[in-house]
Amino acid sequence: MSFRSAVRSVIRGKKSQLEARRLYSISHEVSSPVEDIKLPNLFLHEYVLNDIHKWHDKIAAECINSKRKYTYEEINRKSDSLAGFLQKCGIRKGDVVAVVLPNVPEYLISLLGISKSGSTVTTINPIYTSDEIQRQLVNSGTKLVITMTTLHPIVKDATDNVPNSNISIVTINHNESDSTPEGCVNFFEVCELNLEVKDPNLSLDDVVILPYSSGTTGLPKGVKITHRNLVSNIAQSNTQGLRYNTETTGNNQDIIPLVLPLFHIYGLSSIGFTKLSRGCKLVTVPKFNTDSFSKLLHQCSPNLLFAVPPMVLMLLNNPQLQLEKVSSLRSIISGAAPLGSEDICRLKEKTGGKVNLMQMYGLTECSPVTHKQSTDLKNGIKVGGSGFLLPNTKAKIVKIDDRDCVGLGPNESGELLIKGPQVMAGYLNNPEADKGIFVEGGWMRTGDIANYDEDNHFFITDRLKELIKVKGFQVAPAELEELLRGHPTVQDAAVIGIPDEKHGESPKAFVVLKKGSNTSAEDISKYVAEKVVNYKQLTGGVVFLESIPKTASGKILRKDLRNY
Repeated sequence: MSFRSAVRSVIRGKKSQLEARRLYSISHEVSSPVEDIKLPNLFLHEYVLNDIHKWHDKIAAECINSKRKYTYEEINRKSDSLAGFLQKCGIRKGDVVAVVLPNVPEYLISLLGISKSGSTVTTINPIYTSDEIQRQLVNSGTKLVITMTTLHPIVKDATDNVPNSNISIVTINHNESDSTPEGCVNFFEVCELNLEVKDPNLSLDDVVILPYSSGTTGLPKGVKITHRNLVSNIAQSNTQGLRYNTETTGNNQDIIPLVLPLFHIYGLSSIGFTKLSRGCKLVTVPKFNTDSFSKLLHQCSPNLLFAVPPMVLMLLNNPQLQLEKVSSLRSIISGAAPLGSEDICRLKEKTGGKVNLMQMYGLTECSPVTHKQSTDLKNGIKVGGSGFLLPNTKAKIVKIDDRDCVGLGPNESGELLIKGPQVMAGYLNNPEADKGIFVEGGWMRTGDIANYDEDNHFFITDRLKELIKVKGFQVAPAELEELLRGHPTVQDAAVIGIPDEKHGESPKAFVVLKKGSNTSAEDISKYVAEKVVNYKQLTGGVVFLESIPKTASGKILRKDLRNY
């Protein structure tokens, strides 16, 4: 054989190996058992309000505390007025409006009004400190904030510290006796202006929601969710067999509590937008505690309850929450973190099997749902599982650090990759983060370890990402580490999550002090507590070390820290 022939043979061999790997990968791409649907070519507000003629006079949202409530017709009209006001204020297509609110009915009016105006909403945790709010306002480029009068001092402090800006504030009075703070605009007055809404000349690929997530690692980043992303995911979730709610008719309307925060995309989209699009009644809960949870269960006759694992544990362990007496409840849907099989069995036992418990899986970057369990599908509920893929969605499991991302077969564990119309457009002004999460072929890394069985039912078992999950909320170690390094006595720091029976995980800090410095664990904890929301506080404790274990490239060896 000549040299040239030998080279051609080697090339052919390599090509056939690559083709074999490609075909193997494709053969292990998993799809939904539900047929793909035709995705709506509608903007968010159009899709959510598309069928309100069927239930225009029914209550869309009611506050469990204030009893303020709005029909679907009222929400539509008031969000029109807000949209016209925003445009008159100079808010243009692509401008960002921040919403800093607890779960109140006006949150939903705000979201729809911002969408109608053509601008983008960034949702901010209402219990954030001024520093945390200011950081998100700066990063998102916010032009206007909608908040409660009671939160105005913190929000005003945050806006005042945004360099080179003049951020307007619209406030919602908690009580009729409250007065609108000086320099602010009254939300209720805005909603009665009946201003014309001009066509913002939107595209389905324009960003409508900008929630913040730490992704697989690092500091919180703006997640660009487009109209197409969000509407696709709502439509996927509303597919027959996956929607959970019953049809809204003249004499039937499901009641669904909005306990989960609307600033988080689980509450925002999976409950708020998705259930409004089906004509359900949402009961908003501004502050979650045992008393409000009990009141909700025993006075509001809920039909569905969307929860996170700590809420399910409350239902199991708190005698004040007599779940077995809530005859209206059909199903509990749990998400944000896996729920243990033992707890699922305990819940079935407590309710006599009358309440279905189903789990969902998703992430902010997927608008958010990718997997659902359902009683309407064959093998649709498996203990410890996260369900089947939604229609129009594909997934594959790949070996950790496999650069070719070759799909693995059933019962093989690896990182979960997702592809579908609900996958975000990318991170705001962060191409490096995009590079780390997207791979060839339109696939997105989730950072979660999973497997699927012969029925294509998925099980989420662990996570690659460094994120700490406290009460279902994300806590980024990098954020706390940066904060700790700002303490005058701290040279270096690392944070990990440790198991917490009540909250899932708790942040624990490891601190290296500067030479000659001296301080206490209590002082460090107090320093952090003054700058972050309560679930980010160092409830797992503070440990002093001589050095933080790291790799040669400088990455923190978090697994080594678990030995302390």
